[in-house]
Amino acid sequence: MAKSEDIDLYSPLPPEEIARKLKVIMDDPMPTATARVFGNGSQYDMTLRYARRNVQNPMAPTLEAAMEPQGEGTRITGTLGQTRSGRLFPFVWHGFLSLFVIVGATVAWFVPDALLFGAIFAGIPLFMMVIGAVSFRAGAAKDNEDRREILRFLTKELDARPAA
Repeated sequence: MAKSEDIDLYSPLPPEEIARKLKVIMDDPMPTATARVFGNGSQYDMTLRYARRNVQNPMAPTLEAAMEPQGEGTRITGTLGQTRSGRLFPFVWHGFLSLFVIVGATVAWFVPDALLFGAIFAGIPLFMMVIGAVSFRAGAAKDNEDRREILRFLTKELDARPAA
């Protein structure tokens, strides 16, 4: 799992214009796009993520940023990475399934003639844990690309550059 990174950018556009521009872009359905940056926000904050058509990944990197006027433009500060729920879910998933594995192994070990029951009771959650680990790994494979696309979007649409 990738760590969240701090983002500190400056855009020459005022916050209100950024909010209007983001609304226009987000309202466009872009039916031919295979992937795009989408999100929401106001003149005070924004939340953006990169999404591929027909792919749902709630653990994808997300930009959560605050916007404040600075000079003639806007300073955008926040984090780019997995949300808190995206970071915690794999631990909750494996922790919950571990309870079933422990109970199944205990039953198989200590209860006479319950080996098959214990093996099934532990085996299915164990299999689910393996599939979950593979899924989490596969979902994180494009994290760096998603981060680059979000930053490229900010550069292209908002002329955002690293703050000095």
